[in-house]
Order: sequence, then C-alpha cells, then structure tokens
Amino acid sequence: MGNEIDRTARIVDSTVGSTEIREYVTVHDSDIGDECQIYERTSIKKCSIGDTIDINAGCYIENAEIGDHVQIGPNCSIVGVTHELSEDGMTFQNDIFERIILHHGVFIGAGAVVGPGVEIGERTVLSAGSTVVDDVGSEKIVLGSPRHSTLSIYTTG
Repeated sequence: MGNEIDRTARIVDSTVGSTEIREYVTVHDSDIGDECQIYERTSIKKCSIGDTIDINAGCYIENAEIGDHVQIGPNCSIVGVTHELSEDGMTFQNDIFERIILHHGVFIGAGAVVGPGVEIGERTVLSAGSTVVDDVGSEKIVLGSPRHSTLSIYTTG
C-alpha cells in the first residue's frame, strides 16, 4: 500500500505513513502509521495511531492512542476531551483532556462511543452502539450502555 491521500483530505501538523486516506478526512496534530485505511468524513485530532488500522466513515476521534491492528466501525465517537461540571454548569471552551488508549487488536462496532480517560485492553470487542465510560480489560466483549444498566462484559478466553 502506498501513501494514497485523496485531494479533498486535509492534513495539518501531522505525519502520515504509507496509508490510505479517503474523501473529506481531516487530520490535525496527529501521527498515523503504515497500512492504515481511513474512510470518508472522519476527523482525527491529537492522536497517535499505530499500524494496520481501519477507521470507517463518519468517525470522530480526539486525544487517543491507538495500538496496531485496531478496527473502528462507522460513526464512532472516541473523544478524550471533557469539561468540568460545577453548580454553575460548564465553562465555555474550558477543555479537560483525558487520553483514551485502545490497545492492540481492539474492535469497535458501528456507532459506539468511548468516553474520556478510558483504556480498552488487547483484543477486546465493543459491540455496535455501546457506550463505554470505564476501563475494560483484555479479551472482553462489551455489549450495551452503562447509562441504561445494560452493560455486559464477557471474557472471550
């Protein structure tokens, strides 16, 4: 695979290895490894992305460290940024960065959300539509959303 970057993609202050970047992708302040495929209308900011990664269309990824051989389904949000909540609400544009870590071999299903500061262990699967706000160990399968008390974690090994 050569370095194939669509002319509509925007790469700013970033390094990109031998990888494919499709239409209307934006990459800011990030490092992307080799043999990656980043599909249409994805936004990546402040990330370190390993080798052999698939990021499907419509994803938003900010402040994340992504290991090798990770697959991310379409329309996922992996956002390592939050805001402090006080009695007066949130302070406008007062970002608090909490890095997300996705280890080797993680698979994230379509529409999943990973919250700030979360670490996902090796070869763990997050099912489509999952919302994950706490760390998950290696070789687990996560189904559901903790906000609806339906989060289930299964051991695969």
